[in-house]
Order: sequence, then C-alpha cells, then structure tokens
Amino acid sequence: MTTETMTPVTIVGAGPVGLMLANLLSAYNIPVVVIEKNATTVQAPRAVSIDDESLRALQIAGLADTLKARCAMDYGSVYLGPGRRPFARVSPTSAEYGHPRRSAFAQPELEALLAEGLKRFARAEVRFEQEVVGLTQHDGHVTLEVKRSDGSTYVHASRYVAACDGGRSPLRHMIDVGMQGYTYEKKWLIIDLKGTRDNFRETRVYCDPRRPGINLPGPNRTRRFEFMLLEGETDEQVTHPDFISKLLRDHGPDEGIEIVRKQVYTFHARMATDWKKGSVFLLGDAAHLTPPFAGQGLNSGLRDAANLSWKLAAVLNGQMTPAVLESYQQERPEHAWQLIEMAIKLGRIMMPETMLKAHLLEAGFRALQLIPPAHEYITQMRYKPKPRFSKGFFVRDGADLKKTRVGRMLPQPWVETEHDRKTHRLDDILGHGFTLIALTETPETAFEALPPLPFEKKLGLKRICITPRYYNAFPAAPSAATTVRDVYGDFEKHTNAHDVWLLVRPDRYVMACIPRQNPQAAVAELTRLLES
Repeated sequence: MTTETMTPVTIVGAGPVGLMLANLLSAYNIPVVVIEKNATTVQAPRAVSIDDESLRALQIAGLADTLKARCAMDYGSVYLGPGRRPFARVSPTSAEYGHPRRSAFAQPELEALLAEGLKRFARAEVRFEQEVVGLTQHDGHVTLEVKRSDGSTYVHASRYVAACDGGRSPLRHMIDVGMQGYTYEKKWLIIDLKGTRDNFRETRVYCDPRRPGINLPGPNRTRRFEFMLLEGETDEQVTHPDFISKLLRDHGPDEGIEIVRKQVYTFHARMATDWKKGSVFLLGDAAHLTPPFAGQGLNSGLRDAANLSWKLAAVLNGQMTPAVLESYQQERPEHAWQLIEMAIKLGRIMMPETMLKAHLLEAGFRALQLIPPAHEYITQMRYKPKPRFSKGFFVRDGADLKKTRVGRMLPQPWVETEHDRKTHRLDDILGHGFTLIALTETPETAFEALPPLPFEKKLGLKRICITPRYYNAFPAAPSAATTVRDVYGDFEKHTNAHDVWLLVRPDRYVMACIPRQNPQAAVAELTRLLES
C-alpha cells in the first residue's frame, strides 16, 4: 500500500456538488483531487431544475453561460385542480441575482460540463473507478484508504475532505454522523421522456387526490412526469409498459415516445446532525435530503459548495485562520432546512387527501387572486426563502434581521463599465475575492472618509464604485477603485446603500455594512473577526 503527498482538499464524489466544489476551489487557485467510485459522471436523468443562486455560483466558476445555452430558461408552474382547470400560476419575472429564478436542465450535461471545466486547471485531478474504504483523522489532517478498480489500495492524505458522496454517504457513516427527519410514506414513479410532442413550456402540477403528479418540460424536447403511487400499487405494476402508456395518454400527447428512464423513488426530508467533523465536511445529499416538490435538492448542494469553497481557499491561502470554517456549520443548515420546509408545504398542496380538500384548496387560491399582494406572493415565488443567514461569518449592524443588509446575498444588476461602455453582470466585475462597494454619486471622494483597513492587503480587497442609473458620464474615480454605472437602477433599489460601504464575501454575501459616519467601530470589529 503506497502513501501519497498531502493534497490540500480531497473531494469524495464526482456528482454535481463535488464537481462544482472542485471548480470553485480551482478558480480560487487551490489544488484538488476528486475521487469517484463510478467509471464516469452520471449518464441518466436525475435533477432537472436549477435556480438563480446556483447559476450565480456557476458564474463564479466561469460556466454559467455555457450551461444556460443548454437549458430551457425561465419557466414557471401552473397548478391544476381535479378538473384539470388552472387555479394558480407561478411565473416569477424578477432576476434580482442576475439569472432567472427557475430553469430546466439535464444533470448529465451539467456534470459533463463541470468535469470538462476542471480541465482548465493544471492542479485539478479526477480519479474515476476509485472508492474510499477507510478514513482516519489525526494531527489536523485526514487519511483516506482508497481502493482502485483492480482491487489494489493506497493511502491518500489530505488537509481537508469534502464528502459529496450522496444520500447514503459512506463517509458520513465513517465519521459517525447521523441523520434526522423523516421519510415519506408514499412512493413516486419518475418517467423521463425524449422527443416530447408537448410544446407547453410551463410545469403542470396535478393537485388531484386520484393521482397527484407533475409534468415538467426540459431542454431539447425532453420531459419528466412524476406520479404518486396509490394504495396497493407495486413497483412492478407501475413500471409496466401498459401502465405507463395509460398514464401518458391521460396527461398529454406523449404516449408512445421514447422512455429514457422509469423508476420508483422514496422521498425524504432529512438532515445531518453535524455538517463538519474535524477536517471532514458534508455537502449535498450527504448533508441533507430534500423532497423534490420545490426542485431544491441539487440547488441546496450547489449552495453548500459556494459557501465552503472560498472559506477553504482563504485558510489554505493564509488569508484567514481555520476558525472561519466553523461558520459553514453555522450558516448552511438553517437555510437548507427552510427550503426543505418549503418543499414539504408545496407537497401538501400537490397531494390533497380528498376531493373536498382539493376543491377547497382550489377555491382558496382563486380567492387569493383578488388580493394583489397575496397574488404576487404566489406568482412571483416570494414564498421561497431568501438567501440570507441569521448567524455566521458576519459583522452585524444592529438592524432587525428582516431589514438588515448583512448576511444577505448581494443583488446582481447589469452595470456599465467606464473603460468600454459595455454592460456586464456585476459579478463579472467583482471577480473571485472580497470587494468593498460604494453606491455613490461622487466616486472621486467615495472612500475618503474610510479609515485604514488593516486587513485590506491580506484579503486583496477590490474597491468598486457604483453610480446611479441617471449618470451618463463617469466622474473621475481614485486609481485604486473601479467605477461602474447601475444601468437599470436595480442595485440602488435592492440595497439603498448610500449610507454605508458594503464589504462583500467571495460568495456574494454582504459580510458587513461599514457606516460612512463613524466607521471606526465596524472596522475594529471586522479586524477582530478576520484575525480570530
């Protein structure tokens, strides 16, 4: 058995979460090794919905536009009652974070794109057909016993290990972490089709106690159906060709087209009791299992990767102490569980137990259409929990948690750059590090009142001035700052940050609001946090 030199980060599992983490770490200049027991990335359809936060993480990795070219972009949902009449519609129009709130994709294409993306980095390696069969932690690092496809083994040492190895997660068992939550009693049949004849581009949700189901459009004329099994139905019965033909006949024009996959699933709402143990971190399904009714399972895993990647990079690059890694456990579980709860609530809407409940549900939603704020709450998908943290690696400003800008994801507007007068999404200007943003009408004096920042050089802090949309000319800015114009006024609308400087983390969350009047206390608190 051979032993290798120590790798900074080893990722176990080459699914979308593991490959996303590898791309982000590589973008932050961290060498990575990915170990995957299968011979290739996944080939069969799995997750089909990607949201704006996930596309933003892909944008940081430089892959968002490539994936979007392969997606069915920006679609909503129509909820149908037992009579197949629509009673509610979800059709969000806002793109606060720079991308549509909901789009359809194919997981095999995403994984292939992420694997191909790693070829951009000389210090990223993927090892297929290798399985981790043992794990020990000692002296601040992790030793993995890895078995090759020929049965031989070797020892692989790593400073940190990310377990992205799925819902059954062997690594989670190796570090003795349990799961809490519950499993749904009812099973569901998943049918993936190729060459759909149905041109309807919205998701149909059948809220019918006789057979709850979902009909989801996908890219390249693909389509997915999900149907709940009824009492007494068996896996063998519902996957029989005749049974599936009848289901498709009853739900559109796709009877007889190519079936790519048919499988019965059991859904879970569960979460790991710990997301970090020593130098091992749990991400994706290894940390949380989300019912599919909101399409958030994979998206939550990609959020895990975005959150952890820059923290590992900051420690390994010597910018921060390992204490920052504790904030992964502080920040991610709360938001992930909020999305699990949202999925549970949507599942209850989709699965009324009786015809009476189905008709009452339909009547209730029709009544909400008469109340504009309630109607917009549904149509604009405002029931989805905002990306924000109540605790973690931040400096609080004393404002109410519902009003504070700290701990929230920064909006991503379109901005115009001074040097070429072209429009860009804001993140393409921010880059991969920390940024200090001033929303200002006077870029030439935007940072004059800012005291020295002891951490500025160590963090490689980038200063950015954003001018209001009504500016056609760019006032002269200090040479150390980049000036852009808020093209549509979205940044000003969503932040109203004229009174503060915004310190923004690499994952696009606001770490601190430094008051422009009396900033010394906030700077001192930031210095303590960054040096602890």
